[in-house]
Amino acid sequence: MVERLPPEVEAKYTKYLKLRETLSVVMREKATVEAGLAEVESVLKELEGLPEDAELYRLTGFVLVKKSKNEVVEDLNKKKEDLELKLKVLKSQEEHLKKELERIESELRRLLQGGAVGGAKGA
Repeated sequence: MVERLPPEVEAKYTKYLKLRETLSVVMREKATVEAGLAEVESVLKELEGLPEDAELYRLTGFVLVKKSKNEVVEDLNKKKEDLELKLKVLKSQEEHLKKELERIESELRRLLQGGAVGGAKGA
């Protein structure tokens, strides 16, 4: 005879699976932001060695637009700030999701080891 899990356990497990998927998405997005941040920092480092009057071009849509070094550095610093903020938010989300997953996993273990399974047999 196949025993069915109590609804509470099934609901917790479904929530656990959804949180795992959400964590996976957050971690992928975090990796993308980290890569973008590393790229911006690399470009800023390259620009440090260029003279102030260097000819620089920035891709805007399908057009290259001539910009001063100061304008490009300013734009990149703004992008860097935005990416750092986004990374901070993603790290916070990741930490929260991991804690929540640990909590639900602990509850599931407790329910399966005694609480829910024992209660189902006694009913």
